[in-house]
Amino acid sequence: MNKFWRRALAKVCLLGLVLAGAGAWRSLSWVRTWSYSAAVALAKEHTEWQTRDWLAAESRHFRLKYRSQDASVVPLVLETAEEAYNAATQIFGYRPPDKTLVLLYPDRQSLARQFGWAADESAMGVYWAGAVRILSPLDWPGPGRDLAAVFKTEGPLLHEFVHLLVDQLARGNYPRWLTEGIAQYVEEQVTGYRLPGPEAAETSTWYTLEDLDRHFDNLPDQALAYRQSLLMVDYLRTQVSWEGIRQLLLELGRGTPFNKALERATGLEVEELPAPLFTPSR
Repeated sequence: MNKFWRRALAKVCLLGLVLAGAGAWRSLSWVRTWSYSAAVALAKEHTEWQTRDWLAAESRHFRLKYRSQDASVVPLVLETAEEAYNAATQIFGYRPPDKTLVLLYPDRQSLARQFGWAADESAMGVYWAGAVRILSPLDWPGPGRDLAAVFKTEGPLLHEFVHLLVDQLARGNYPRWLTEGIAQYVEEQVTGYRLPGPEAAETSTWYTLEDLDRHFDNLPDQALAYRQSLLMVDYLRTQVSWEGIRQLLLELGRGTPFNKALERATGLEVEELPAPLFTPSR
């Protein structure tokens, strides 16, 4: 296949991923899982082509692409990635079949431009279309802090790699709150880091399940949205154990809609999820 057709197919598949992520195929979850592997493979190839002039380095389980100004932190990033890999794959009982592509952006502006965000966007990492994108540790820990220690405990690599594991196990068929809650749970278990956010006792008004799934990034209180996702995963874990959550992901990976997957894998129904977390809508 020549370069023109690879690029054309990649753009078609990227459009499909965007539609899926936006919920356009919500009622056809089997379509997303059926096309998942091809779409992600072509999207990664397109990403490789977009960053063809970047430098590259590899470790056992990762392929890192970076700009020359970040050469000094390449060993730290790959070392941290391998540590994240060992911890997360042990928890999930699953290993990705291929090396994970990681893109290292030198500053917030270049990461924001990739997704059309505002220049002051605070995100330090994103998982999308089979690749992990993170902000260089040279940009954010701040003066007087141990760069390596902060990057390993508070950096985005583990969080975003967990998103990749969830995505691969569920084959793209999962609600946003579930992957965000799982990523925070694993992050806290491995590094002890907990994203800032209100505790349950401090909040009387919660987002609805539909809010969390369909409008997550546009919710006005992002700290609450993330904390509510973590509380939901904590609730599921106490009810069905971590293995139950893993079975839920596998059931979703078969193309089963979330409501049915939850019942098949855990015996729970959506209506049994703790109502105070979803009513009233903000």
